[in-house]
Parts: sequence; C-alpha cells; structure tokens
Amino acid sequence: MAKLHLQLRLNINSEPTQKQIAQGIERFDAALAGLQKVQASGPAAKTLKRVETVWAEQKLAIQAPAGSTSPDRVVLGAEELSIASGKLAMQLEGSEDSPVWRLSDLAGRNNMLAQRLARLYMQTRLGDKSQGRRVDIETTRKEFVTSLDELARAPQTSPAVSDSLKLARQQWVFFDAAIGPDGGDANAARNVATTSERIGEMMDAISGSYARLASDKPAR
Repeated sequence: MAKLHLQLRLNINSEPTQKQIAQGIERFDAALAGLQKVQASGPAAKTLKRVETVWAEQKLAIQAPAGSTSPDRVVLGAEELSIASGKLAMQLEGSEDSPVWRLSDLAGRNNMLAQRLARLYMQTRLGDKSQGRRVDIETTRKEFVTSLDELARAPQTSPAVSDSLKLARQQWVFFDAAIGPDGGDANAARNVATTSERIGEMMDAISGSYARLASDKPAR
C-alpha cells in the first residue's frame, strides 16, 4: 500500500491504484481482526499490539491526499509495519517445525520483497536517487532472487507450484528490466506497477499452496 500511495504521487494508473489501496486496507483490517481472535499471549500479544498501533498510523497516512503526507512518513510506516508483522509471524508460528510452513512464509515474504522493491523504485522516481536507496534496491533484488531459487529447489515443491514459480520468474524478468540501473521512463514506472502486482498475486497463491500442504500433513 505504501507503493500504491507513491504511485498516486507519480500519477501512475491513478484510478485503479485508488481502488487497490481501498481493497488493501480492507484486507489488512480483516486480517488484523482475525489475528485479534487468536488471543495471543506473552511476547506475541505485545507484538500484535505494536502492529495494531503502527497500522492505525499508517492507514491514516495512506488515506490522506497524496500531497498532504510526507512520502518519508509513509515509507517509514511501511518499514515499521513490515518488521512488526514479520516478528509476529515468527512468534505465532514458532511451534511449527514443518519445512513446508517455512516455504509458505518464504513465498509470503517474497511478495513483500516484490512490493518493497517496487516502492523503492517509486522513491527513486520521486527524486531519491541516493546511494543508500540504490543499495536498498540491490539488496532487496538479490534476496528476492535467492528466495525464488530456494523455493524452486525445495523437495516439497509440487509440480503445480513449480509451474507457478516459473510464471513468477517470467514476470520477474519484466519487472527487473523495468527497474533498470537508471530508473527508466514513465513506461518503465507503469511496468513496475503492474508486474509487481502480478508477482504479488502469484506469490500469495504459492504461499497458500504451501500452507494447505502443511495443514494436510503432520509436522516433520
């Protein structure tokens, strides 16, 4: 959603982007409501509270008119929320020792990495071409590719999931080319916006496939 907010600032696919933001907020609110029913205790309860607090602030920033909120505030909120959510996932699933659960988490993280990479790219389009931003982009890019390779090699990856990973890799080729070393042009920015969404949808589906497989089999 931080990526989508920056897209609005760049006037990229404005109407569908606004709809995606609204849908994303609904999905996050629903997911958070589901987590609240888990009745987490101990460290997980504390982390869940942190997620709730950061999300409340981030939602206001994302919903504000694009010119009235600092992009840095939206970016910072995205990073804080990513850290807190990742920590919560580890705490809630810490008892799961099935390698398939780990693959599900890895696929979900790859969705986050794709969106983060697109958001970093949008930051460069907004003028942040600092060395630190370039390092962030390259680090995120390498982690995404490494994780994709790990998913493809995993013995638990079924032929169907393997086919989905191949499709995701094809989209990645277009995505990576659009990012480019110099930030590209307006067409490249639109390609980043659309391909990052396609990759996100694919990685979500792949994560769900692993999760269903893990639920059907006892932990090993």
